[in-house]
Amino acid sequence: MNTVITGIGKISSTNTEEALDRLSGRIKQMRLVTTLEQLAVAAVGRAFDDAGIDFPVCNSSIGIYFGIDDAVEDIKNEYFDGILKEGVLGASPLLFPYTSPNALAAQVSIVFDMRGEIVTMPTNHSSADMIEYASECIAGGYSRMAIAGGITIKDKNTSIREDRYIAEFFFIERLSHAMARGAKVYQSIKR
Repeated sequence: MNTVITGIGKISSTNTEEALDRLSGRIKQMRLVTTLEQLAVAAVGRAFDDAGIDFPVCNSSIGIYFGIDDAVEDIKNEYFDGILKEGVLGASPLLFPYTSPNALAAQVSIVFDMRGEIVTMPTNHSSADMIEYASECIAGGYSRMAIAGGITIKDKNTSIREDRYIAEFFFIERLSHAMARGAKVYQSIKR
């Protein structure tokens, strides 16, 4: 079974606000707490738009396969810095859930009402690992379609508020499904 990429959402952390503005009114209104959460939502929204997929999804046909490198350590560091500086009062109840890498994928699934499979994996590579895994899951019948990709640190020498991160997410589906809906195919995924 051939799987293909039909949507691409690539964004750096300096372009997050503009991308989120384009999504307003179409996504579930939630408080987006961390920079990484905002970045993930913005990039996934772009991938959906590029693929021509309406959201909120509201069904279980689309899974999310989320890869993350050391970027999640920045959230943990921010949380523990608060504790070190202010003791127990510095323990942010809003930030604590994000110390788990699964929280980012879970938040994306809530924002877009994606009820399919959710997988989070650590990755030291580009989004290629997640694309390959999602393609195998589609071929195996675990998901009909998928958002696959992740967030990586682009430049460790910049601050969290600067151009530190890059998010790349891809919409993946069976070739036959893409052809039936007239979607633009960017690339076939080799397995």
